This record gives sequence, C-alpha cells and structure tokens, in this order.
Amino acid sequence: MNLIFIIHNHQPVGNFDYIIEDAYKKAYLPFINNIFEEENFKFGIHFSGYLLHYLEKNHPEFIEKLRFLVGKERCEILGGGMYEPILALLPERDKNEQIRRMQGYIEKLFSVQPEGFWLAERVWEQHLVKILAENGIKYTAVDDTHFKQEGITDAELSRHFITEDEGKSLNVFSISKKLRYLIPFKPVSKTIEYLKELEGKDKERMELFGDDGEKFGVWPGTYKYVYQEGWLKSFLKALRDNRSWINITLPSHYIKHHPPKGRIYLRTGSYEEMMQWSQGNFRHFLVKYPESNDMNKKAIFISNKARNELPDTLLRGEANDAYWHGVFGGLYLPHLRISVYTNLIKAEKEVDPLPFRIEETDINKDGKNEFLIETPLLNLYFTREGGALYELDDKVKELNLQNTLTRREEAYHKKILSFEENKMPKEGIETIHDIVKMKENDLNKFLIYDWYRKNSFIDHFFRADTTDEKVYKMQYGEQGDFVLGNYNGRAKKTDENLILSLKRDGHVWCGENWESVSVKKEITVPKDKREIYTQYTIKTNKELPLFFGVEFNFLFFKDGLKINNRDYKAFMKLKGKEFDVQEFIQNIRLKFVFSSDVELWTFPIYTVSQSEDGFEKTFQGLSFIFSKKCIIKDKTIKMNIQLE
Repeated sequence: MNLIFIIHNHQPVGNFDYIIEDAYKKAYLPFINNIFEEENFKFGIHFSGYLLHYLEKNHPEFIEKLRFLVGKERCEILGGGMYEPILALLPERDKNEQIRRMQGYIEKLFSVQPEGFWLAERVWEQHLVKILAENGIKYTAVDDTHFKQEGITDAELSRHFITEDEGKSLNVFSISKKLRYLIPFKPVSKTIEYLKELEGKDKERMELFGDDGEKFGVWPGTYKYVYQEGWLKSFLKALRDNRSWINITLPSHYIKHHPPKGRIYLRTGSYEEMMQWSQGNFRHFLVKYPESNDMNKKAIFISNKARNELPDTLLRGEANDAYWHGVFGGLYLPHLRISVYTNLIKAEKEVDPLPFRIEETDINKDGKNEFLIETPLLNLYFTREGGALYELDDKVKELNLQNTLTRREEAYHKKILSFEENKMPKEGIETIHDIVKMKENDLNKFLIYDWYRKNSFIDHFFRADTTDEKVYKMQYGEQGDFVLGNYNGRAKKTDENLILSLKRDGHVWCGENWESVSVKKEITVPKDKREIYTQYTIKTNKELPLFFGVEFNFLFFKDGLKINNRDYKAFMKLKGKEFDVQEFIQNIRLKFVFSSDVELWTFPIYTVSQSEDGFEKTFQGLSFIFSKKCIIKDKTIKMNIQLE
C-alpha cells in the first residue's frame, strides 16, 4: 500500500518569539533531526509564511537541512497563503496575492515551485479550485469528512480524486481522520495494525496522514512521548521494517503514477472538529463573533481602497488565527487581535494616508449603515444600535483601543461547571480534543455573560441601587431602552472638524411609569488632533430622578496601569472632572475631561476559554463607566477625550 505523510507547521502572525522558539526546539528541529538519516522516509511539509520568515532569519541551518532533503527528493514543500489566511473569506485579488507571494518565497528559498497547497484549517469552498489551478497548484488535501458528506465510503477513499471549477482542474487527497488520532497519540503498533488491515483489503490502497507539526512536541505531553520516550524512532523503525508492503511516497510522485479515482465536487466544509466549532460552516464565526466580522470587513474595506499593489501589512492582517475559536485560543487571545488591527491600520495608512471624511456606509455588511469618521490621526466607527463606538483607531500608535471582546457563553463552559478530573490511566496520550484540564481554580466565578457588546459610548439609565459589582456581573436593572435602541444620525463636515450627531427619543422606567427621555450626543473630531469632543444633551418632559451613565471599554492591560497616578485596582471608584489613564504596556495615555463632577467605576473584563493546555481565563480589557445621579430635567454634559 502507499502511505503519504504531510506535516503542517504554523505560527500566528503576532505570536511571541519565545513561543515560536519553543516550538522550534520542541517540534520542528527534533522532527527533522530524527528523520534526517532515515532515507526510506519521504514526506510533504508546509510552513506558513510568518514561521518560514522566522526560521530563515533565526535558524538558517534548519533551512539548509530542508534544502538538502528537497534536493534528494525526500521532502516536498507545499505552498499556501503567505500568512495563512482563510482564503474563502478574502477578495479574489487578495487570494491571488497571498498565493503568489508564498509561491515566490518558496522558490527563492528552495528553488522549487510548489505543486501542492495546504488550505488553512482545511476550509474548503468549491470556487477555490479555479484560483489554485490558475496559480500552478496541482493538488491539495482536505479531510475525509469532506468526502463522506458526498457519500464516499472508507473503501472508496483508496485513491485521490479530481475536481474542477470553470474547467480548471485540481487533484484532491483525503486526509485520514483515523491516522490523525493514531499518530502520534497511540502506540506505533496500533498504526501498523490499522495499515495492515487496510492493505489486506486493498494492496494498492493509498492512505494520507496530514496534520499539525506541533503535535510532534508542542501539544501537551507530546515532547516527552514522541522524543524522550522514543515514539518517533519506533515509528520510523516500524515503517522501515515493513517497507516490503508500505510504500512511503510523495504526493506529487503518487499523482504521476496513479490516475484519480474519479471526479468529485465537495461542499463547503472543514475537518470534523472545526465543523462542530463553527456549526458546520467556517463563515458562521463571522456571525457568532461580530468582533471577527469587524476585522474581516475592515480588511476587505482596505483592500478595496488599494489602487496599486496590496501592502504586505494587509496580507498579515488577514492571518486566520484571530478570526475564529475552537480548542485553540484564537479570537480570545488579545495579542493576536492586536496584531490584526496593527497590521490593518498600517495598511490603511499606506493606501489612504490623509483621509478627512465622515460617511454613512454598511462596512460590516449587516444591512444597516454605520457612521465612519476618518482623519489622518483617528478612525471612529459608530453603529446605529445604541449609537455605540465599536472601533477607535489611534493611527499614531497603530492600535484599535476598542479591541475588546464581549463575554459570551460557550458550549464547553458546561464542562467547567461539572468538572471532575479523570485520573483513569490510558494507553498512549490524549489529543488536545480530549483533554479536560483547568489551568486555574474557580473559573466558574468568571462565567459572566454580556447582553450587549462591549463597545463605547453606551448610554445607561440605572436603578438607584445599581453598583459597579452588579454591572460587572450583569445583575443590574437597565431602566432605559437606549443600550440596544436605534439612534438617528446626522453627519457634518467643516474645514477643521468632522461632526456626528446621534439622537434617540426613548423611554426610561421611573417607578411604575414609562417616561419619555431624549438623549443626544454630538461627537466632534478635529482634523489635526487626537481628541474627541462630546456633548450630551438629556431632555425630559418633567422632572425625573435619573441615574445616567456612559460606558467605555478599552483594551488596556492592567499591569502597571495608573488612573490619576494611582495604581489600578479592580473595581476602583473615583470622583472628579478629570481622569488620566496611563497604560504602560502599549504606551497609551488617555484623558477624560468633563464639564462637571462625575463618578468613575472601573472593572476588568475576563473571558473563560479553552486552549491547547486547558481552560483558562483571559483578560480582555477594562470597563469605564462615568455616571451622574439625580438628573432632574434637562441636562448637558460635556466630555473631552484626549489621546497622547
């Protein structure tokens, strides 16, 4: 029988160097060192562009080893999108650019043009066939899940298939889920037994293993198991001992000598675990997580602005990791979201360096227009729902200060509530899909869910007994209909300022009465200053004892944070007209100046998510609520936000 072995090595754009270096020492280097002298072993390998850049810069000797293996036709380099984007989510020009840059980079490093292509997260949509074929790609590999959805049986998955789009053809291999769960997590004998069973039914059968290289040393327990306890050496020896009936071959060699099983058309999909996380369609992440959709649509928005060559920073901002979440942290990891926005803001500065406009457009493609304020120094994106600010780009610092994450319920939270550690011994080691492990205690205390997005300029009317802790826990009573209510907007441009007026004629519960209340906020952004001037006007028909608050949420890190020169502590309460916030990790300084005294509440935003190492809480930023009690009738509140 024929065995094809493909390794996919990837690190997210924006990941910390020490994490990449750890993966190099624990997985990438020992894997290559172990197979280097094993002349019988042939394999395909893919590196995402960001990781390959790191290896070229920091470990040129590793690249030399790969060059040697490629020259001996023992290793085949697969292409991909340069920065590992989900191709299906990108405009056609971006798809082509990601592919072509990676093809050119691989040719530069290894003097070969890749014939194979690794699809990020194996996310398949049929229209990708034409794009890949037109860029010289001859084959790709997707999971057997894709084929089984079309009624293909295990017995029929004994060869590769061919597919087409608009007459452009592409060979498609099936990745064996069974092998993904055997290698390297079970004893080598289990893999050999499985292959022998298949070979007994079909001596010409082809089986393909394709999975993350990080499972050979980085995933929990694998470094010890694969290298220190000798799993990989045993695996290589077993293949050598059984080479009389196991033929290890390269994908391109296999295609040259074996015709496809037949023609097939695959529906949209991914591997089985991803299908569960995304509820059957990767694009559902854009629905489940509006924060993901915001990043994706901003990338498309910038791509459409680009008249010439697409900036490399835009392609970096399209890296897939921060756009979804499953067993990996992904979207829940602030540093990955920061990387996306930093790259997108840099790209926007390249393609549109001196904007000065205010426009109403549906940038996030939800069927409702948003208000975009763009200056050379700032971007402010407002939604009609709640009249809220959901993106605040400081173009000088190249940061989206509004880059927080709303606290949402995840299906795996039930495991935390009912957790009991299973200490039963198992053969081999567990995959990350099976691990149930708590990285810290009392995570259940942080399972708090927001009923509105953690944006800014959120207008609250609280009950008189509302406290900061009640708001933090989402256990307070909202008296008004402003948080989710629609605001009417009017945009104005002068020579020096962009002005957005947002108004809602709503209601507030006062005792048992549903009273009419009007809230108008006028936001003024100067052309040449990093400042935001705001005037709130609250009007009622009669005297009402209102408790009004405006909520802001920012991705400020709490370590070293100071407010009015006082070290930050959770649930701080301050009173006054001026509040000076200094955040030292990202070098941000933000000043709030009010026309009269207000009270400030601050508290942290924590989410609970799963990662390769288990369940963990993650700091997502800080909430700031500026409140004022006893607004009797008409009231004007002026606020100035200064960025330094």
